[in-house]
Amino acid sequence: MSVTLCVGFCLLWLKADATPAGFSEAVIQSECRDRYLWLHVASTGPPPQFEAVDGGGIHSLSEPLASRCGYTISTLRMGGYTTVRASYYSCYTQNQNDKVFTFSINVLLSDATGHWSSRHVSTSCSPAEPWSPRELVCEEDYMEVSVSRDVSCDAQQGGGGGGQAWNVAASLAQQAATSTWQLMFLQDGGQAVAMSVTEAQSLGYSVMVTSRRVVLRSPYRQPHSQELTVHGVPVEVVQASLFLRQKLAVVMIDVSLACTLNSGSFDGARLLWDVPRVMTPLVGGEGRFESRSLGLGVEGRLLDRPTAAARGFSLDLHGDLVQITVPFGAEGGYRRSLVVDNVYSEMYVISLLYEHVFSLLHDDGSGVETRHRLFRVLDTPLRCQRPITIDQTVSDDHQFSVYLGNIPADVALEEVKVNGKQLWTAEAAEERSHSVGHVVHTNGSHAYTLRVPFEDAVVHRMNLGEGVLQFSLDINFTLTIVPHGDSYHHHTFITARLHDAFPPELQAECTEGGVTFSVEKTPRLGSLWEVGVGQEPLTAELAAQRGYRLRNESQSITLEVPVSSVGYTYEDIDLLHFYGTFKLLLRDSQTLEVQVSTSKRCLFKTKEMIVCSADGFMTVVTTPTATWPTVHPDKTSLLDRSCGPKQTDGSSVLFEFSLDSCGTRAMVGESYVVYENEIVQDRHLIADGPAFISRDSQFRLTVRCFYPLNAVSRLFVDRIFRSETPGCSN
Repeated sequence: MSVTLCVGFCLLWLKADATPAGFSEAVIQSECRDRYLWLHVASTGPPPQFEAVDGGGIHSLSEPLASRCGYTISTLRMGGYTTVRASYYSCYTQNQNDKVFTFSINVLLSDATGHWSSRHVSTSCSPAEPWSPRELVCEEDYMEVSVSRDVSCDAQQGGGGGGQAWNVAASLAQQAATSTWQLMFLQDGGQAVAMSVTEAQSLGYSVMVTSRRVVLRSPYRQPHSQELTVHGVPVEVVQASLFLRQKLAVVMIDVSLACTLNSGSFDGARLLWDVPRVMTPLVGGEGRFESRSLGLGVEGRLLDRPTAAARGFSLDLHGDLVQITVPFGAEGGYRRSLVVDNVYSEMYVISLLYEHVFSLLHDDGSGVETRHRLFRVLDTPLRCQRPITIDQTVSDDHQFSVYLGNIPADVALEEVKVNGKQLWTAEAAEERSHSVGHVVHTNGSHAYTLRVPFEDAVVHRMNLGEGVLQFSLDINFTLTIVPHGDSYHHHTFITARLHDAFPPELQAECTEGGVTFSVEKTPRLGSLWEVGVGQEPLTAELAAQRGYRLRNESQSITLEVPVSSVGYTYEDIDLLHFYGTFKLLLRDSQTLEVQVSTSKRCLFKTKEMIVCSADGFMTVVTTPTATWPTVHPDKTSLLDRSCGPKQTDGSSVLFEFSLDSCGTRAMVGESYVVYENEIVQDRHLIADGPAFISRDSQFRLTVRCFYPLNAVSRLFVDRIFRSETPGCSN
C-alpha cells in the first residue's frame, strides 16, 4: 500500500541588520532581510559586477546563471545605484539546518579609468520569522518555491490544480518513484513528464533538498511553463511536484509555481497594478480558501498601513482582483526628468512588493498556510509637462506682468531673453531681482513672474497714431533641470497698448537775447520721448558744450538758447536786424522718429557777427571804424578786390559771399575744413618826391568758417559746396 504526501507554499518577511564593518555606506551596504540578503551599491561608472564564492571557487553572477541560482540584480539605476537580492536558498550559499545562511560575495567596481577592483562581502543571516509551510516568491527574473518536508496531506486534497491531472501525476509517481528525488511536470491535457533532478537542472531549473525543506527555482518562460489568464490577468504557471519512494510510501510534494506577468498601467496620475486575489493554479482541488493578510511594500520592505496611506498607496479589493494604486511621484519611487524635443518629460519608477498570506482549509480541519510574495518594478511612460504663460499686464500700470507656471520642482529658470536681448540670468539675479519673482506652490511645483516696465530699453514700441502706442515683448525663457543641467526653452509673445499717449507740447517765445523753449513732462510717459536739437539728443552735456541754459525740473524742461549759439538758422541779415530761427524736436526715444517739431523765428538787432551757412555762404558784419585811425567801410573789400561790401553805413560793413569765391582759401585738417578770407582796406598813397604820403589806415581782418569734415559732402570737385550742418566762425 502506497501513501502519497503533499504540502503547500510561501511568502517573505523583512529584517534589517547592521552594515558589516569595513565597508563604506556611501559605496556598498549589505543587510540581512527576511528570506534574502540585500546588497546596495552606489556607483557612477559602469554597473558593478558580482561574484559568488564557495568551496568550489568563484562564480560570476551574470545571466542566465543569476536568475537560475536565485540572484536578482536590479536594473533600476535611476537613483545611481544597483541592488542585489540573494535568496537564502541561492546557489553557493552555505545553509546550516535552514536557520543560518552564510553569503560570500565579491563586488567588482570600475573607476573612471576603467580599472576594476574587488570588494568582498561576507554575511550570515537568519530568518526573522519562522518558515511557513509553503513560501512562494515571484522575483523580477525568476520564480522560487520552498516547501516544508514535514507537512503532508492526502493526494486527493492537494493543490496544484487537483482533478484528473493530479491523479495522473500521483499514479505516475507511484510507478516511477525511486529512492532518489525526481521532478514531475504536469502539462496541458493531463500529460505528466517525470525526470531526474540532474535532468531538470540541465534544463535551467534549480532543485534543492535540505534537511527541512525542498526548493524549486525556475527562470521565467521555461519549456514546461504555461501562460494562463486568471481573472483577466496573465499568469505564468509551472505545475510540478517532487517525489521519491520511502519504503512502502511515495512522498509527493507539490512545488507548483504561479506568478503574474502584468507590469501595471498608468492613468495619467496613478500607477495601477492588478493581482488576482485567488491564484487558481495554486489553490485548486477541494478545500475552503481563507485570506489571512494583504501587504504592500517598497524596495523589498513591507510598509505598515499608516505609512502606506500617508504615501498615497492603496490596496483595494475589486471582485476577484486586488488593485494596487501608487500616485505619480510617491515617496519610495524615483522620478527621472529629461528633455525630449525641447519638452520637459518625466517618468516615475517604483519597485513594489506585494504579499498575500492565505490558507486552504479542508473538512478535517487541516490546512496549509501559503505566503505568496511578488516583486515588481512599475514605471510610467514619459509624461510631458509644458510651461504655461499668463499675461497679467494692466496697461495703466505701465509695465508688463507675465506669469510663467507649471514648472516642475526640479527645474529652475536660467535665463530670460526679451526681443533678442538678455534681460535676466540666474547668476545675476541679485542685480536685477526686481524683474523676476519666484512663486512656490503647495503641490511642489513652482512659477515665476516677470515684470518689465514699458519704458525699458528692451521693449519694442510702435506708434499706431491717434495717441495709441503698442508695446511688445518677444520672450524666450530658458529652463534647466537641476542638477544634471538639461535645458529647454519656452517662447511667448505679448503686446500691450496705451491710449491717449500723445507727446507733450513744445512752447517757445522770443527773448531779447535768444529763444526760450518749455516742454511739459507727461507723468510716467516722460521716458517715451526724447528732446533733440538736430540729430543730437538734448542732454546736460550738449547744453554746456553749446552754451545753452537747461533747467530740468520735476514738471517741465526749460531751454534758453542764446542767439549766438550753435543750431540757429540766420536769414535776412542787414546792418540793423536779422532773423534767427531755432528748431526743437520731440522724437520717439526708441525709434527716433520725429513726433513733434517746433521752430521759433525771432527778429534780433544786428551786432558784429560771422554766419557760416550750410549752403556754403559766409556772412560777416563788422565795424571797421573802431580802429584808429578810422577805416572807411565803403573802401573795404575781400582778398579779391572786386568783392566789395554788400551793405555799408557810416560805421559798419556787411559782406556776403560764397565759399568758393572772392579769393577764399580752403584748408583741410584732421577733422575740419577751414575756409578763410580777409576784409582789407589798402591805403591811398600820394607821391611826395621820393616818398609816399597816406592819410588812410592799413586794415586787415581775417574771417574763418569751420565745417566738420564728415559733414561736407563735396569738396574741390565741382566747386559746389554742401554741408549737413552750418559751420562755426572764427
